[in-house]
Amino acid sequence: MAAPRSSVDPPFRKRLPRAAKRAQVKVFVEETLKKGVRGLVAEFKSMKRMNDFTKMTEFLAQTQQGRNRYKDVGCLDNDRVVLKIGPVSYIHANYVSTPMSPKRFICTQKAKKCAEYFPTQEGPPLVFEGNVSVQLKKQDPFPFPFETKVKIMVRQLEVSVPDQPVHTCTHYHWMDWPDRGVPEADLAPIALLSRLKECTTPIIVHCSAGIGRTGSIVLIEHAMELLHQPAPLLEISGYLTELRKQRNNSIQTEHQYLYIHQVLLVYLKKTKFLDDSVTPYLEAFTKEYVAATKGF
Repeated sequence: MAAPRSSVDPPFRKRLPRAAKRAQVKVFVEETLKKGVRGLVAEFKSMKRMNDFTKMTEFLAQTQQGRNRYKDVGCLDNDRVVLKIGPVSYIHANYVSTPMSPKRFICTQKAKKCAEYFPTQEGPPLVFEGNVSVQLKKQDPFPFPFETKVKIMVRQLEVSVPDQPVHTCTHYHWMDWPDRGVPEADLAPIALLSRLKECTTPIIVHCSAGIGRTGSIVLIEHAMELLHQPAPLLEISGYLTELRKQRNNSIQTEHQYLYIHQVLLVYLKKTKFLDDSVTPYLEAFTKEYVAATKGF
């Protein structure tokens, strides 16, 4: 993996004329600030989460076998990940596309809360059913190029499966993102995602249910890839609708929905996408955001 950049601002943006940068994000910025926090909350609540079990036949079958963590968090048949190793091919996971890749992510659930699937200390490996072993080779805090309260641990894991080549995995563990809540809205998720830009294989993202915090990261990456092209950044509601067609019920709470918008606004201000005239409206939005998400 390439060494981290000293900034979350890719070089190409410095070559874009300022007017072009502002035009690129015009719709997103204007609609976000016009709706405000209350409008975005109402918008999110109007996008009802539901399970169409006619499109989740394998999920229903595997629920009876105890292979789904939650009975009300369905897994769509389309884009479902099919395991090719082991006696069971099912896992509650879906491929998810972004503007740059049809299979950019695999969104999935964590194992049971009491089950550790990787060691947190160097030493003997953890061994699982089927003689699958996972060994920690190295771990370090994520090297953020700015001050942040976010804590991410980077681990190098070595995974051994019988009759398969040894696989090395880089594991990023966001340690303090609360379940159904949000961390401080700074550039931490964008710095994390910038480390993964060179990855050409699907990136596994999971949380508890695999839709809330996971979906937040995926939508931020979707927006960032549009900026990379560069392509217009429109309203997040449209991108969420498309995401839910691949990973059902992505984004669980209004606070997560607000967090995505706030992180992107912070980034756009930092990277000079916003005109100075927007500053008072941005400050008002941020004040509302902080009040709405306090304690979550």
